[in-house]
Amino acid sequence: MLVTVAGSATGQAVTGFSGGSEFAIFYGASTGDVVGWRFDVNTPIILTDIGVWNGDNQLTPGLTSTHRVGLWDSGGNLLTAGSAGPGDPVVGGWNYGDVADVILTPGERYTLGAMYSADDDDGYISSPTSMSLAPEINANTNGVFPAAGDLGFVFPTEDSTNLARLGPNFLFTPIPAPASLALLGLGGVAACRRRR
Repeated sequence: MLVTVAGSATGQAVTGFSGGSEFAIFYGASTGDVVGWRFDVNTPIILTDIGVWNGDNQLTPGLTSTHRVGLWDSGGNLLTAGSAGPGDPVVGGWNYGDVADVILTPGERYTLGAMYSADDDDGYISSPTSMSLAPEINANTNGVFPAAGDLGFVFPTEDSTNLARLGPNFLFTPIPAPASLALLGLGGVAACRRRR
């Protein structure tokens, strides 16, 4: 039973999108701008991996550089961070790197951001016409960007009216309902008794 739950548990926050324009960086020749999107969840989940869009189906597909990606809470506190780049596993149009797991809960507004520089030769999508989200992610998303260029890997304070700046994405595992956890616990007890 545990194998079945673990094998079917992982989801991807953004599963697809349409439209939008591709940009390499937010502020011209900046040495580092963090762009991304804000969101909230409607049920508790565990964020396990963070990723960067790899330009799939665009003019220059594939990542050429490794990007730092982070998750912040509404107060601007960094909850987890890591990197994703050309050699990392691909899910959909994103390359993913493992990070320290974080539990995301309803009632908190989160910000996911990836850093881009003028010379990394990668891009993100701004103002997608539509986004497909996992059912655990609420649809009230918005794009974010930093207050100025050259700030480096910092919390992007500025909000835009578009759906997102789709560079970053994340993978997650739903947290089982209490009844499911109880069943898993009983299954573990039964397995221990059978071994004796």
